Amino acid sequence: MVFASDSFLFLFLPVFLIVYALTPGAARNLAILAFSWLFYAWWRADFLPLIVSIAIWSWATGLWIARAEGGGRRRALVVGIIWPLASLVWFKYANMFVHSAGALGASVWGWQDVLLPIGLSFFVFGAISYSTDVFRGTVRAEPSFVNYATYQSMFGHLVAGPVVRYEWVAQRLKERTFHRAEFMFGVERFMLGFAQKVLIADTLAPLVDAGYALAAPTTADVLLAVAGYTLQLYFDFSGYSAMAIGLGLMVGLKFPENFDNPYLATSLSDFWRRWHISLSSWLRDYLYIPLGGNRGSTGRVSMNLLVTMGLGGLWHGASWTFLIWGLWHGFGLMVGRVWKTFGLPGTGAVLGHVLTLAFVMVGWALFRAQSWAQAGVIFSGLAGANGIALSPAMGAAVRPLEIATLVLGIGFIYLPKLLRIDPAAPNPGHALRAWTALPLFLFAVLVLQGRIVVPFLYFQF
Repeated sequence: MVFASDSFLFLFLPVFLIVYALTPGAARNLAILAFSWLFYAWWRADFLPLIVSIAIWSWATGLWIARAEGGGRRRALVVGIIWPLASLVWFKYANMFVHSAGALGASVWGWQDVLLPIGLSFFVFGAISYSTDVFRGTVRAEPSFVNYATYQSMFGHLVAGPVVRYEWVAQRLKERTFHRAEFMFGVERFMLGFAQKVLIADTLAPLVDAGYALAAPTTADVLLAVAGYTLQLYFDFSGYSAMAIGLGLMVGLKFPENFDNPYLATSLSDFWRRWHISLSSWLRDYLYIPLGGNRGSTGRVSMNLLVTMGLGGLWHGASWTFLIWGLWHGFGLMVGRVWKTFGLPGTGAVLGHVLTLAFVMVGWALFRAQSWAQAGVIFSGLAGANGIALSPAMGAAVRPLEIATLVLGIGFIYLPKLLRIDPAAPNPGHALRAWTALPLFLFAVLVLQGRIVVPFLYFQF
């Protein structure tokens, strides 16, 4: 089940909100948990025990970590992250290792591909951050399993983020009161996120698919497809994040903002402070800083960046193309840091923005590729191997609606900056957003009736 589906909009969500409203305050976390596990089981009930087992394991070992002393705390931490991490490695990367071995001439007799449970990457990162924070003493171990499992399993962020940390919701898990204004703002965020997913991201999907399906794309074909994917990915994932934040607010839980106009960044480090913020901050706090962070020689810091971004790339998908995408960004961050270290002149805001966006889009071209062969086709086309102008095949595949949506998407990137609009701010100065949320949502629901349900892009990660 996805948020942008009739089954969620007209069955699951209304029933959940009614049951939640009728449930006494002390049992409301249990209501959220029951519906969250039902939400997950709607996809594959046979994977629900895995999710539940990770929650039980992390909760129990969290209590162990809190009570242990001396070296026992570190042993408890290691045990606490073993099962979640082992689950992630097996379900997400076993196929990649086996297929890579096959490409080198080795084979695993009778191997059958392992299906990746949706949302496992987000779920595991939440479990690891909780165990680590209890070990560091930044949060207290949660004594209630229901409260902990509600944090981990809440359907709003369960399958595609944000990567929520326990400390962000700990207080409200224990005690929260209903605020009508907060609930309505949550509804607003959900409706706008739904609209940008359906009306922009899903509308651009055929354009992107057409470009990547070409056997010999031209430079213009690739540029058009990559521009479309750049916007599709952003509006799809930021739309999901807005819906998740809205769902959280409806039940009194505050999830972090996950995007801050990333395509307005003026440097690559600025981009990563704005894009998928919950993941980038997780990589910083639980991987980059423990590796040494900015401490040490230029070479050591550069290696820390490459390792962090390389593993961040693999987190996105079990493919060597994702590793190279991560290293591409690690290399860019490394160059930017070395540039500053030696006091070389800056690029200025405008040129920095253009160079950053170009660098990011080159990365997206690889990120979208399904294989090395397809990546080779895309980059050879970008280099002009098949001509420069738009090909007849791409011209025939692209509809005026998709071009108009592309232009509209670009406008939504830059207009809030020009008009000084903060899309996440719940204050009366942005009444235009509140007035437009319902019409856009209803129009998106109408459009959805004529389409098949398009899963969120980050479901695959």
